[in-house]
Formats: sequence, structure tokens, C-alpha cells
Amino acid sequence: MNIPNKVELANIPTPIQAIFFEGFEILIKRDDYTGIEWTGNKIRKLEYLIFEALHKKADVLITCGGIQSNHARATAAVAARLGLKSILYLRGKEPSQYDGNLALDRLFGAEIRFVTQEEYDNIQEIAEKEIASLKKKGLKAVFIPEGGSSPLGIWGYIECAREISKQLKSFKNKPSHIVVAVGSGGTLAGLVVGKKLFGLKSNLIGINVLKTSGDFEKIVCDLANDCSKKYKLGIKVTSKDFTILDGYSTEGYENISKEKLELLTFVSQDYGLLLDPAYTGKAFFGMVDHFIYQGNEFNKLMFIHTGGVFGIFPKMKKYLETLEQ
Repeated sequence: MNIPNKVELANIPTPIQAIFFEGFEILIKRDDYTGIEWTGNKIRKLEYLIFEALHKKADVLITCGGIQSNHARATAAVAARLGLKSILYLRGKEPSQYDGNLALDRLFGAEIRFVTQEEYDNIQEIAEKEIASLKKKGLKAVFIPEGGSSPLGIWGYIECAREISKQLKSFKNKPSHIVVAVGSGGTLAGLVVGKKLFGLKSNLIGINVLKTSGDFEKIVCDLANDCSKKYKLGIKVTSKDFTILDGYSTEGYENISKEKLELLTFVSQDYGLLLDPAYTGKAFFGMVDHFIYQGNEFNKLMFIHTGGVFGIFPKMKKYLETLEQ
């Protein structure tokens, strides 16, 4: 097995905490504790991607995402920490007011470029043109894919699976299912590979917050198998190795329904746990709906909290209005 190098930036291992919801114990893997500036799952992937960028002597990090992209914000924060320039291509129109992750992007000194969906669909080509333009100015730029999801980036969650496996040795009753939000596929892909390498017994469940299950099954399998081939891991991943649950983001990626907000505000008040509207909120709602409300079989659940707290602030008015109803 050929394990790639990384830059150590994240505060890991992150703890596992327990809450009791509707009488059921849910373990929370607190990956929102990886660091204040880059809180969440993105930094685990970036540790590997940044090492490669530095090895290539990069001056500029280029990446992409939605306007409230956690990954884009984390990349901008890392660039600022390491003295690099960052360019962010964000999907959507420039808002009249900057808040949440977008405000932090600016605070971290990122150069922000807003693009249409059509342009975003060709973001690789746009990034390559920018890289060529910067090269003429004597600057070395490296493109980091959406969400840091690449055969190299998923090592962040291959190693997280190892981390979870070690931590669970002290638990008498281990989770039958581990649940995580799925937005670009890299986190789940890493967990699937890590499960096979390090003997995790739990079933892996991804809650779709963006695409359809068919899209994600292919994305996750391709990322996992490309990683296995590149790093000589000797494993093969199929869609039977994980489950994608659909139907929990019908309101759209950057929106959240009243029903979900009611659950999120309840969780905030009763457990002191903050869940964002794009990822963790939808995933937590999907988990409790599928297993607890619908009564699908499980023993114990683990929820991987992938961060995203800054995404709450653009929706704070709706959160507070929900409390008043």
C-alpha cells in the first residue's frame, strides 16, 4: 500500500460524543472540530492536496463550489495560512451582501469570481486557462477539484475510517450504520475504501444533498477504484458497499424546508448541536427519518458531523423565525 504524504493542519483525531434522540443513542463524530477557520471535513482532504500543491511549488490555489462553499472557504483559509494566493470560482450571482462562508472568503484574501451554471459545467477548462495565464506572469497555480474530491483527496477519509476504527475499540456496542452527507462524493468514497482496509463493520449510508443516487453511486465507485489503482490498495468497490438515500434535498442544495428547520432548531436547543442547512442538517434529518421515524432496522447509529457551521448565518433569519412559530 502506497500512502501519500500530507501537510498536518487539522485538529485530529476528532472526538466521538453520544446523544439520546427519541430514546435511541446516536454517536456524533465531531469532524466540525477539525479547526475554527476550516471547520469540517474539507480540511482532511486538503491536507493531502495541499502537500501535493506545495511539492509542485504552487503560488496559487484555484478551486470552485457554490456561493456558500465550505470547501472554497477552507481552501482560502489554508492559502492564507501558508502565504499562498487563492482564486475561487463560485456558482451563482454575486449577492448584494456578503455573509457566512462568502464573507470569510474575502476576509481570507481570496479572489472571488462568480460564474453561471453553464460556465461551472466547464470549470476545469476555465481553470486551465487561468493556470496558463498565471504561468505567463511567472506564477504556478494548481487546481483543486470541487470538495477536494479526487483519488488523492479521499485519503482524508480513508484515514478517518482508520481513526474511527481505533476509537470504536473502546465501545461495547458499535454502530450498525455510519451516516454522512454526500455532496461531491469524496468523503463517502474515502470511508468506503477505509472500511475495506481497516475492518470497519458498520454499514455506510450517504444522504444525498445534491445529485441523484445513481450519479453518486458512480462517482463514489470511480473515486474509490481510481484511488485503489493509483495507490496499489488491491481493493474493488461496487455500489453494494454503501447505500445512498435520496429525497432529502428536494428543496434544492442551498435551500432548506420548514420541516427540516424545525428539527435543526430543536437539536440546537436540546443538544447544543449546530447543523447547517446544506449538508449536515439534511443528512441528520434524513438519518432520523429513515431509521427512527420510518422504523428501518438498525442497532446504533453514528453520524459524521462534517461541519459547515458558517453556512447557518445566511439562513439565520429563517432559523430564528422557526423558533418563534
